[in-house]
Amino acid sequence: MLKFDWNILFTLINLVIFYLLMKRFLFKPILKVMNQRKEMINKQFEEADSAKSEAEELKKQYEVKLQGADDESRRILADARENANAEYSRIMDRAEEDVAKMKADAQKQIRAESQKAMLSARENIASLAMQAAEKVVGANVSEEQNSAIFDEFLKESSEENDS
Repeated sequence: MLKFDWNILFTLINLVIFYLLMKRFLFKPILKVMNQRKEMINKQFEEADSAKSEAEELKKQYEVKLQGADDESRRILADARENANAEYSRIMDRAEEDVAKMKADAQKQIRAESQKAMLSARENIASLAMQAAEKVVGANVSEEQNSAIFDEFLKESSEENDS
């Protein structure tokens, strides 16, 4: 018959008690530390993902602002070119107006000088003609007659020049 060995039973009971004690005092704290460590690692991953997404958002904002700055600089350059072209056109128009005015003034001045020279020449010619007439006719001509002859000569010479 089989003989039962009580040592085996005590060993088994000791093993079960040892297992329960280990479970209670060793496995639970180790599992607790492992769970805490796992939670801490998960939290760090979440923070890293959050920081990464925040960095990507900031990068997108920076790129949008950079694009906006590029657009703004292009707009400013276009405005500056447009203003420069308008200023150039305005200056050129003013210069053309000034040149036209100077030409017109010069032509008026030339005409005035020409008329003045013609009048002076007529007066000189009339004076010479009067002197010649006095010499031919003699000193019998009065000052009033002399002036009337002079005026008539000027009138006739201006009528001839006008036609």
